[in-house]
Amino acid sequence: MKLKHLLFALILMASFAKACGQEGDKLGSWYVYNGFFNFSPKVELFFESQWRTWEPISNTQTLFFRPFISYNITPNFQLGLSQEYHANWSYSEMPEDRVKTEEYRTTLQAMLFQHIDWVSIQHRFRYEFRFLDEKGNQRVRYRLQLGIPISKKKIEKGVFFSTIGNEFMVNTQKELNLSQLRTYAMLGYQLSKSTNIQFGYMYISRPSADNLHRLQFFLTQKFKFYKTAP
Repeated sequence: MKLKHLLFALILMASFAKACGQEGDKLGSWYVYNGFFNFSPKVELFFESQWRTWEPISNTQTLFFRPFISYNITPNFQLGLSQEYHANWSYSEMPEDRVKTEEYRTTLQAMLFQHIDWVSIQHRFRYEFRFLDEKGNQRVRYRLQLGIPISKKKIEKGVFFSTIGNEFMVNTQKELNLSQLRTYAMLGYQLSKSTNIQFGYMYISRPSADNLHRLQFFLTQKFKFYKTAP
């Protein structure tokens, strides 16, 4: 019964996203893999890969790979550094008309973790040095994200949960201006202690371009490669 409820909610979100995709607003999708690999209580390798499309399952918008090396200053505060590669394509229904650009990005990150009752809270701060086709640019980002268990008060194997969040991005060169706002909501299921899946919807507001509607599909895995003291 719980699975039926989840599928019904996903169909509603997809219908809502399609309805929002009015002229000038594009409905596409993000397919995301997040891998967390902990080598000690302090050191973590985070690897993210995304395939973004202008239309569901077709017309590629972006492919990127983002490895992060992170260090836990305290159990609730983490610093990280990444070196990334992004390939981007402009929108066109004809493959031969799409324009490809490449971006190399260095990102500094700080994350703060909190808990209020059974709700987990993440504050993520990023500063990006972006090199898009040899042209430098910089951007600051802040994301607030909530993780809320649904079927129990703790996210563990067999539990449904929800993730909601909002992120704003500000260009810092050549002048300070808003790049975009991202608001999203997802439903997830914890398949095992280390793996979960999430499905949801994101609305992207862009002051200088068309707004975007995105269906999201996430696979997340977390592994520990060390033993904790008994």
